[in-house]
Amino acid sequence: MHSTVPRSRIRKEFLLSCARHAARHLEHGFGQLTFVLVTDRKMARLHREYSGIGGTTDVLTFDLTEKDSKGIEGDIYICLDQARRQAADLKIPLYREVARLAVHGVLHLAGFSDKTETGRDQMRRLEDLSLAAGGRRQ
Repeated sequence: MHSTVPRSRIRKEFLLSCARHAARHLEHGFGQLTFVLVTDRKMARLHREYSGIGGTTDVLTFDLTEKDSKGIEGDIYICLDQARRQAADLKIPLYREVARLAVHGVLHLAGFSDKTETGRDQMRRLEDLSLAAGGRRQ
């Protein structure tokens, strides 16, 4: 995991354990997944450049899988500033919200979509399962 944000309080092993659990939903397994923590400013730039939408967002996922690859590869950008706000709103530790966003990105790589209420509910259930499984491995 790479962070462009100094001193971020993230439990890397928890995040990776949760992400590995979520990666079980990847049809062809996974190759290299990179998690990048960024600030609001960087995320807003990425959001505008790749989605055409102004302002920040919590997570952006980029599928980098090559045609003949044996597993899904991708970059998952997580906005640490937005994660802090969401964690405060939910009254949960920051490391759990960042792990949830990492899992959310993995699920997008697996083909899940949150464009509908049904899709959002399905993704939320899978996020909860992955967070619970990741916590058991601590």
